[in-house]
Formats: sequence, structure tokens, C-alpha cells
Amino acid sequence: MRVSVLAVLLLVSCGASGPHERSAAVRWLPVWQAVPTISAEVPDQSVRTTVNLTAGGTSVRVRLSNLMGTKPVRVEQVEVTANGETRPLTFRGSRAVTIKARDEVYSDALPLTVTTALEISTYTPAGTPCQARAWRTITSTHTNICLVSAVEVAGFTAPGAAVMLGDSITEGYVEGNWPEMVESDHAVLNAGISGNGVVFGDAPMVTRLHRDVLYSDEVRKVVLLGGINDIQNGISADNVIAGIRTILQRCSNEGVQVTVGTITPWRGWRNWTEEREQQRQKVNAWIRATFPDAIDFDLAVQDPADPLRLRPAYDSGDHLHPNAAAFGAMARLVRV
Repeated sequence: MRVSVLAVLLLVSCGASGPHERSAAVRWLPVWQAVPTISAEVPDQSVRTTVNLTAGGTSVRVRLSNLMGTKPVRVEQVEVTANGETRPLTFRGSRAVTIKARDEVYSDALPLTVTTALEISTYTPAGTPCQARAWRTITSTHTNICLVSAVEVAGFTAPGAAVMLGDSITEGYVEGNWPEMVESDHAVLNAGISGNGVVFGDAPMVTRLHRDVLYSDEVRKVVLLGGINDIQNGISADNVIAGIRTILQRCSNEGVQVTVGTITPWRGWRNWTEEREQQRQKVNAWIRATFPDAIDFDLAVQDPADPLRLRPAYDSGDHLHPNAAAFGAMARLVRV
């Protein structure tokens, strides 16, 4: 069988390793995450917000990210509040921490019972870049959060974490996101990025897989919904399929189960063409033929009168991004 050069390069770029060892003395489950990005600076010295957790535990730690930064970031203080109790976090015993450029740090473990929500307060010098996701409502009270990229708990009862990997349709658009509507015994994490492709762009899914999905030994499952940004930027169906195969292989190497979703309709969007639509159809046909457990997001939200379009009741208005009603229909198909 002929293997494309791109497929080989993707496999090499993602590396290969054996399944995670899950025998650590303390197991940490990620229960919330926000993918780091480049963002504006904070005008004042404090950012307080509340994140919605997808599982609870008896101890907590927080990850601060400067992965996208080009200079060190100083954090003077971080506090967390759960169930009316406010406690300071420490970093190797210190209340303050400096995060090097292109780096991230975890706080020390804090014994604190957390359930469905955690308030996080970060205190930084004025002008500190926040690296917050801007398009999805990742918190209860704001649309961004300063430097915090993950919350993890120990003493949990969930069977593990399930990560939803995708683009803006996963990250969320205007009316929320479908991952937050998924019902599961697992902690459900959103690893969507607006504009992201499977192989297209500076940080496509094949290259950010370890950073945003496989960074924790407790990740057990992945739901992959991607490809529309590749296709509308001229990437062929064959190359999208090669990228999906690479993600599947990399996750399999780590003992992580992947469920693949079909690409949703988009006729009416500014970049739609008949030729690009043929590429979407080719990817979807391959997904349906290859994976008996594939999630048919396409079928769930398409217009019965014109299957190449979103159903009018599910269209956010731009003909590409589903609305809240569509997100609900998509979430009901997910079994993780």
C-alpha cells in the first residue's frame, strides 16, 4: 500500500510512545481547561472569575501557562475559593511565581473539597499578558481568565477525562458550546480552538495533540471533530484523512480511545464552493465507512430540505457555526 509523504511526516512529528503508566502515588484528574493563546494585557492587577468543573475531588491544583509568551510573567498571588472557603495557592512553597517564556507551572497540592465550581483569583503586575480564550464562554462570570489553563483534582471518583478536540464548532460560538452539554461520568474537557485545522495552520490538531489532549495520564477518551478549516483553506480530503489517522495512531499508542465525528454542513458560508464541498463529502464518507461508532454530527444538524446546509433552526446565522439548539442536538449524540 502506498503511504503519502504527508502521512509519514505527520506520524514522525507526533512521535510514538507506549501507553501511559497510571500507577503514580497521587493521581490528578483535569476537570477544566482552557487552551492557551496570545491575548491582550491585563489593565489592572487582579482577575477574579469562576470556572465550571466537570468533576470534584478532595485536593486541587492549578496550572498557569505562559506557553505562548515571549517573556517571563510574574504572578504575585493566586487564591481559590470553593464552597465558601478561600485559600491561597503556593508554588514550591512560595506565594509568588515567575513563569518563564514558553513554559507553564503547577501549583502545590491544596487540600480542599471542590465540587462543581472553583473561583480563581490571580494577582499580577499591570500589563501582564493574560493568554485567555476569547470566543467561548469558558467561565461562569467572564469570557476570559488570566493565565490559568487547567484545574486538576485528586481524590476524585470519575473514571477519567474525555477531551473534545476540534475547532470553533467545538470551542463554542456566540451561544455556548456543545462539550459543556455532554452528559458523562467522565470529566469533559474542551480543547477546541477557533480557526484550527486537523493539519492546517501554525498549531494544527496533529501537532498540539500532546499539549492539549494527551498531557494527562487520566485522559481516557477523545472526541474528534475537525476538518472544515482545512477544507476551506484548500487542504485535500486525503490530507485531512491522513491527519485523522495520525491522531488515531498517536492516541492508540497512549491507550486512549478516539471517537470521530463527521464534519457539519456549511453551504452559505463565504468560503463554500462545490469543489470544497466534495472534499467534505469525501472525508465524511470515509469516516462513516471506517468507524462503526462514528458520531454523525453532519446528519444531526443538516437541513432535510438541503443537506448541504445547516437546518435553519440550528444555524447561528453565518451558515457555518451551529447555534445553541444545534449544540444540544450534537451533545446528545456523544457517549463518553
